[in-house]
Amino acid sequence: MKIKSYMAIILCVFSLITLRSQQFNTDNYLTMPHGTGTFVITTGQRNSTMVSSFALVPKFEFFFQANLFRDYRVEDYVQHFTTTVYAKHMFWVNKKNNGGAAAFLGLGQSPGYYANTEYTQLRNNIWTAFPITIPLFKNMITWDIMPGAMVDFNPRDGDQTAWGFTWSTRMGIYKIIPKTAIVLEAYGTEGQAYSKPEYKVGLRWEPNDFIVPAITYSSQLQGGYGAGFEIGVVIFSPQFLKKDFIKNNHIQ
Repeated sequence: MKIKSYMAIILCVFSLITLRSQQFNTDNYLTMPHGTGTFVITTGQRNSTMVSSFALVPKFEFFFQANLFRDYRVEDYVQHFTTTVYAKHMFWVNKKNNGGAAAFLGLGQSPGYYANTEYTQLRNNIWTAFPITIPLFKNMITWDIMPGAMVDFNPRDGDQTAWGFTWSTRMGIYKIIPKTAIVLEAYGTEGQAYSKPEYKVGLRWEPNDFIVPAITYSSQLQGGYGAGFEIGVVIFSPQFLKKDFIKNNHIQ
């Protein structure tokens, strides 16, 4: 494999990338360029998560996510494992390509919905969300708003179904710490499928365009335990499905 061509493609691909989800619940409007992949590994005091996404179709991404919930800070906390599959479509981008809107549709755990339940089967939860990105102050601040909805077909109270309105918002602040974004976030679920609102603050270090680590702290807005401290890393791939990449690097 030719290292120079590999690196050139990476730099080209990620010149378009702003803040990605990582251990944050909120996402932005962007989908990855066609033919690329994203891999996320996060661990912390409550959550351990692995996410893989693939941009198999232009303006679409397809995700698989696995979550392990266990919290040794809480006595008799129910440990459980969930899986989630979902898709994202970027349907609008502004003229400067620094803001826009997208849509999610998924099976499994909804973003911002945290309940002390046992294993959640994919078919028991359906959710949707709509991330909107608004750039402010010449891109010094990026504001993401992500309203959504979910239905839980196996709620804790024994009812047949439980509906919820999910909300999540995130602000990334740049140009204060070199190569680092300061991130502030809040999220929760209202309605029958209620989840206590939480906040999250963190630093996301961006030393290059293909490996990005972050550290965050989360707690409930009402003072209870949240996710606590978490560390994570995002790994971006080159455009491995592009014909030019395959030909130049002699991939069969």
